[in-house]
Amino acid sequence: MKKIALFLICILYNFHVFGQTEFEKAKLEILCQAIRFNHIMQGKAEVANQLDCSSLQTLEKSVPNASRASKNMITAYKSKAYQQIPAETDKIKQLKKEVFNDLKKLAPRINKSADFQAKWQKGLDSLSTLLDSNLSLPVDETTQNTEPKTDNANPDLEETIIPVERPKNNTGEQSNTGLWIITILAMMISFLSVGYAYLTQKTTAHKLKEMDNLVKERYNHLDVRMDKMLTKEEFRKHNPQ
Repeated sequence: MKKIALFLICILYNFHVFGQTEFEKAKLEILCQAIRFNHIMQGKAEVANQLDCSSLQTLEKSVPNASRASKNMITAYKSKAYQQIPAETDKIKQLKKEVFNDLKKLAPRINKSADFQAKWQKGLDSLSTLLDSNLSLPVDETTQNTEPKTDNANPDLEETIIPVERPKNNTGEQSNTGLWIITILAMMISFLSVGYAYLTQKTTAHKLKEMDNLVKERYNHLDVRMDKMLTKEEFRKHNPQ
């Protein structure tokens, strides 16, 4: 049973790692780099260096609760699937575009100074080039648009600002990975149980047949020996005193 359990664990691990689509991998890369950028640009390099980008779950846990903008960004995009877009590359480009739009809208709400805005835009341009290279995307000039205007009068707001929320589309965008894993695990356990029961039945039937043949063989030997045994009268007849 231990071997079976280890076998199932290996299958589930491979399903989780290799079953990820290119879009899911790109989503993790984009969100990780965007949140790193957000903290670094605000002088919080120590937070950026502590981010765990091994998965969306670990990334979300490693973001401090005080970083509400980053928390909300993960919440907004972790279940995004863009099922209406067939091509994986187009899904990645759309996700990158929306994340960058949120970063642009966040900048003037943090600091409205011209120097900060120029620095932020230059950083976004560099980040866009880096992501295009890492994700093998064609250059998307839409990421170079000017920043949207804002009426926020407080120049000192930082991570407490929540990015502007877009209407959520829940149709088909909730991840069913956990349900699929449970279903596959249940099916595998069922198949293994049936196979084990069938093997046990076959083995038991074979052993019973062998025992039956052994009993018949012993009985035949005993029957032959009894046939060869002499009665008292026959013994005296063949051995007169």
